[in-house]
Amino acid sequence: MSLIESYVVEEDGFHPVLVRDSWQVAKLNYKDEYHINNLNRLRIHQKTDRAFALLSGNAVLIAIDNDDKKTSFKVVLMQRGTSYNIPKNVGYTIVMEEGSKVFTVERPNTHIDDVKYYPLDEEQLITIRLNVNEEYKK
Repeated sequence: MSLIESYVVEEDGFHPVLVRDSWQVAKLNYKDEYHINNLNRLRIHQKTDRAFALLSGNAVLIAIDNDDKKTSFKVVLMQRGTSYNIPKNVGYTIVMEEGSKVFTVERPNTHIDDVKYYPLDEEQLITIRLNVNEEYKK
């Protein structure tokens, strides 16, 4: 074992690069499914929070606030040097521009055994896209 391990992943998509007993670090490189025009659902993890950090490019985190009276979305343009956390049981997704790269930290294999999907209807998609565009204008 090396005293300092390093991992480089340039392929598109999600790649766990460092997996330990209770956590994993993954690299998320832009892939077409993360483009705003391909958004159609949110993810929900019931057993773990998920942390994010922007490495390069532009990415937006989107979370749903779904109470009994109305549904609203929180949209945040990610900043390099800032860590973001999505608590467990919160519906969320990430939208990325081409070339963007993000690190995530979560419980191991969350992407396999702890993910449910919340489908978005057309009205929700329109609202999210408007909010994302407003974030990019700030």
